[in-house]
Amino acid sequence: MRSACLISALVAVAAAAPAPSPQLMDLAAIDAAPDPVIVSAPFDVTSDLAKRDESALSKRDGNCAVQPAGYGPVPSPDTPEAFLADPGFQAQATNAPTPDGYSAVFTNVQASLSASNYMGLRTLQSFDTLGCASLCDQADGCEAFNMYIERDPSVDPNATDCPNPPSTTNYKCTLWGAPVAAVQANNEGQWRDDFKVVITGSNGYNKASPPDPITGFTGPQELGGAINAPLDNGKNTYMGYKYYPFSQTQGYTPSTCAAACQAQTGYNSRHPAADGTYATCSFFDAYVLSENAAPQGLYCSLYSKSWAPSYATNYGQYRGSDRYTVSRSYSYTLA
Repeated sequence: MRSACLISALVAVAAAAPAPSPQLMDLAAIDAAPDPVIVSAPFDVTSDLAKRDESALSKRDGNCAVQPAGYGPVPSPDTPEAFLADPGFQAQATNAPTPDGYSAVFTNVQASLSASNYMGLRTLQSFDTLGCASLCDQADGCEAFNMYIERDPSVDPNATDCPNPPSTTNYKCTLWGAPVAAVQANNEGQWRDDFKVVITGSNGYNKASPPDPITGFTGPQELGGAINAPLDNGKNTYMGYKYYPFSQTQGYTPSTCAAACQAQTGYNSRHPAADGTYATCSFFDAYVLSENAAPQGLYCSLYSKSWAPSYATNYGQYRGSDRYTVSRSYSYTLA
């Protein structure tokens, strides 16, 4: 992004082109906005590498059925010890970006979570904390996630026919409906006949608390992405957007979007259509726009009609190799 005036002129919003479908981020305008102001701050991450208790690892039998191949590399030699010592796996965990809207609870632990309100598991194609966070954002009630690397058998071990098969490496993302703590990262794996399942590179993240209520509006309503509203009986309810790069004086403040929404209504009332009518901003979506995991600014999408969370289907986009993501997306409705 290059230095330019803040994208804040209400006239520009009022004259914005009709909403594209989907309502993608205006990346050209974002590029023209000032860069976010980056300030260094201390960030402490705890790592609890508990002593492994071999007696606690359980066993079960299988039938040698081929298991889905993982997307991660298999260390050489193909042993649990080599897997746990692999520096590449540890680097993936320690270098993974902390998604905006989340705080790191633990990093690069050799155990996954055993916690409350388990919401499911997804195997990913890479150590993708941004993708795992997006899944959590899309799951109603998700409060935390665990991203880790697991050594799994390539076939279902059987004590007689395939007791210790070659391994495959899986990147796993689990979702949780309650906040998690470092002490809950204690699931170190299991024995499956002579095959040892082990875990490394385990990172845990909690979702941050919702933003404050705003006088004159109902909300906040948590969204899994940015609103992508369809036409309402042929009418476009999208009124444009406002974008505020982060700085020492501009943070994640949905109240800034509320002020923009009300100012837009005021501008429209002073510049009505020929028949005297004008659009009222009655709903907005405030979210953090990030580029390649780095938060850039506050994005405010304005609407003349409120939309349900089911319409929050814009999870981000790519431009070349750059990845733009949505986080901390909350809507407010005019009371």
